[in-house]
Amino acid sequence: MSGPRICLSRSEFAAAPYLVWNAFVDIVALNEYRDLAPEQRPAHLVFWYDAEVGNGGHLQFFLNRGVEQVPETIAALRRFGAEAHAAILAEANATWVAEGIEEPEHVEDYVAIALEGPFDGFDAAFHAATPSLHDVLKRHLEASRDLYVILD
Repeated sequence: MSGPRICLSRSEFAAAPYLVWNAFVDIVALNEYRDLAPEQRPAHLVFWYDAEVGNGGHLQFFLNRGVEQVPETIAALRRFGAEAHAAILAEANATWVAEGIEEPEHVEDYVAIALEGPFDGFDAAFHAATPSLHDVLKRHLEASRDLYVILD
């Protein structure tokens, strides 16, 4: 595997198991997609989908992340068992394309788009879907810890 991994001593892990989660987040959040190993990329996509929608909804997700990797993100969600989220993103993406929303030039333009609420239903569905993407990522990390952390 060629992607980044973080080394932790077994004593660090025993004293503070949360360091594994912190290392995972550092890797998937702070590295560019292209710099990750193919096995790490799905977690990167799911992490950023969760983070963007959790922070500012699907509007923020599409404005910040674009649509180029939406098909891969949907596949990653399905791979991790987040079928409801995959369906929500697919529908939200179809709405994004149909609406033809352009990058706002000013904050007032962003607010106007947000107030129209084209993604409010998708945002509500995202937050209601189970399991949460945080739980999905935790489950992935538990099953694939060696992709992100080396315990020595």
